Amino acid sequence: MSDIFREVDEDLRSESYQKLWDKYGRLLIGLAVGVVVVTAIWQGWVNWQRTQNEADGERYMAAAQIAARGQTGAAIAMLELFEQEAGPGYVTLARLQRASALVTAGDRREAVSIYDAVSADTSVDQTLRDLATLLAAQNLVDTADRPTLERRLAGLVLEISPWRFAARELLALAALRANDTDAARGYFTKLADDAATPQGVRARAAEMLAALGA
Repeated sequence: MSDIFREVDEDLRSESYQKLWDKYGRLLIGLAVGVVVVTAIWQGWVNWQRTQNEADGERYMAAAQIAARGQTGAAIAMLELFEQEAGPGYVTLARLQRASALVTAGDRREAVSIYDAVSADTSVDQTLRDLATLLAAQNLVDTADRPTLERRLAGLVLEISPWRFAARELLALAALRANDTDAARGYFTKLADDAATPQGVRARAAEMLAALGA
């Protein structure tokens, strides 16, 4: 850990904040994406398992397990077919899982398209729609401009949003990528100081604050 902060300190001394983003931005994004995807699968399972038939549940879990083993091509094909045949609840979960597999396969554009479609689907539970919005933004954070990300995440940073902590972390990364370290520091400070922030997010925020304040 000391080596990491020594490298960060050198970058900050030279005022090269882009280097900080290049070295650590993708790592933080990966951590956040992993947590959110797992949360999506678990929440979806809890929400729908009581109302959907057992066969759909088994097919969904089989596809998710194949994706977890790294067989993304097979998982994508299974999920695409499953979406056409499953009950309404599992269709949304399958779409989210397929988008996740597409990210793993390197097709972020198609993944974002799926996330945006879920987000725009008024028949889907609002929590899952917001999750899709968040996941789309996560997969755009290193390519989209900052105003685009701020627009996409505007509704998710509010106190009523269950995804506010991940959304604020993404905005902090977007600010860091734009070399606006004051704004990034503000977001990370709010995350680190909020007792409601999940432990992993608080820890990452504290580490980034230490780096930015070096």
